[in-house]
Amino acid sequence: MKKIVLGIIISLSFACHQKSTEKIIPIDSSFKVEEHKGDKIRVLNFGSAHLSFTSDAYSSMINLEDSKEKADLDKMVRKIAEFKPTVILLELEPKNNDYIQETFSKYKIDQNERLNYSEEVNLIGLEVARLSGAERIYGIDSQIGFDYPSLVSLANRKEADSLFVVDMMASYKEVNTLKLKEQFREINTTEYKMRTFDFYNFLATQHTEGNYEGAAVIARFYERNLRMYSNLNDLKLSKNDRVFILAGATHTAYLDIFIGNSEKFVLEDPSKYTNF
Repeated sequence: MKKIVLGIIISLSFACHQKSTEKIIPIDSSFKVEEHKGDKIRVLNFGSAHLSFTSDAYSSMINLEDSKEKADLDKMVRKIAEFKPTVILLELEPKNNDYIQETFSKYKIDQNERLNYSEEVNLIGLEVARLSGAERIYGIDSQIGFDYPSLVSLANRKEADSLFVVDMMASYKEVNTLKLKEQFREINTTEYKMRTFDFYNFLATQHTEGNYEGAAVIARFYERNLRMYSNLNDLKLSKNDRVFILAGATHTAYLDIFIGNSEKFVLEDPSKYTNF
């Protein structure tokens, strides 16, 4: 059995810039944000494909030079903006918050301004903030290095485990071939997120006799997501805030579990914002 090079989730190459002369088109005024019930803070935890550079081995095949794909991206962004978030959280580290805020201030005037990261933070994150009128935009990530390939090598020692990894890689590749609308719908389903969550748990079980290499490696990724959750909790939020989190689908799988079991937050159904 050939060794499998592990690459998780989604990316694609894209270069699409809005012109600085573009007028702000109001979001759908007929869309009504549901009346807040209770004291929990509403959170739209939204999984995204990478829209340009990524270190993932498998890349999305969406062509955003295609007018139909561009139009669908615009529809999705406007749909998310109808959530009317007051706080936007991106897959960047908090140490970049001054840079994020400075860039966003420029972006509101000139949409050619860019955060130096994969384009989803600009095309979705900054644009949702611009359209919704949100002023608070922060990084939530906390990078930690960990070694996926070593766990795949361990899995390759057993045929059944190796075949399971092959199956998962094939399913990710299949999702990568979908058009934008279908891809974002899929990666934001509970089923997709939990299958990815289970895959990481599977990798955590890979080890040599008497050791726990898999548990040690995946614990680092678990810690990264807990740090992201900690960064969310560090923010000063009121019950009237609505939080939009934009991150890779694997991160949103973990955050769904943390946020969904919190007494402080309530999760928004992301399917309402991929239905366009």
